[in-house]
Amino acid sequence: MTFAGIGRPLTDSSALGWGRVAVGRFRDPAQLDEYVGPPAPQLTMVLVTAGHYTIESRDGGALRRVGYAPGSVGITVPGRRNELRWRSAGQDRLESLHLRVAPALVHETLDGLGLPHDDVAGLDVLSLGDAYVAGAMSALGEALDAGAPGLYADSVAEAALVHLAYRRLAGPPRRSNIARDPGVLGRRGLQRVLDYLDAHLGEDVGLDTLAGLVSVSRYHFLRTFTRATGLTPHRYLVEIRLRRAAELLRTSGLSVQQVAASCGYRSPSRFAASFRARYGVSPSEYRRSE
Repeated sequence: MTFAGIGRPLTDSSALGWGRVAVGRFRDPAQLDEYVGPPAPQLTMVLVTAGHYTIESRDGGALRRVGYAPGSVGITVPGRRNELRWRSAGQDRLESLHLRVAPALVHETLDGLGLPHDDVAGLDVLSLGDAYVAGAMSALGEALDAGAPGLYADSVAEAALVHLAYRRLAGPPRRSNIARDPGVLGRRGLQRVLDYLDAHLGEDVGLDTLAGLVSVSRYHFLRTFTRATGLTPHRYLVEIRLRRAAELLRTSGLSVQQVAASCGYRSPSRFAASFRARYGVSPSEYRRSE
């Protein structure tokens, strides 16, 4: 995940191998007359870590103005264009910590809370008074300085995002609709997917198609299918293709190439390699041994 900001970069997490979050520290200018940034693909949280200043942001035709101090948090959602300016309230240095969250994590959070993806717009806020989010951001800054592993960074960021979405988007009227266990596919939904895979072994089956069968995002589907079966959709498809291939080699008169094609393998050599990895022998050897 690339990292850039308005101020001068001090340090960031690019060398730490973090997967779904990126964190960077910036020294901000004492005065910013005007800044119009491109829409960012990631959700961005900014924590003020040093300095006091007044920031103005234009939202459509309205101009919003707030005072920032250490501990202040602002959030920009994916796709929103930043239009802002600020002026320092003193001579002290201005520094900020930026957190960027991969879209997959945002989608999974909304799915997990049973919220439409368009609701993410409700997370956009110029100044957020939330001690939990500010504390999580501080913890991520410490993790950056200490070179903590990605698992820790992902976990802290995910907890902050879930807290934020639950508090701001899943209000009391909507909380009753949150699934009791959104991390598991229902029995009927899972069976629908398994039946589809079994009926389309010879075709290229995409993640979007499978997720559409149960009306969830591809990110949520990948996580819940893997939890339900113990295999990723791709790994599961490979497994049932190879089982079907073994059955055809035992019971049919199809050539090895025909078996490969009927089970979704366009390359006989790739089929042979996958079959050997699964059964320990080549397709031809397997047929002769039966």
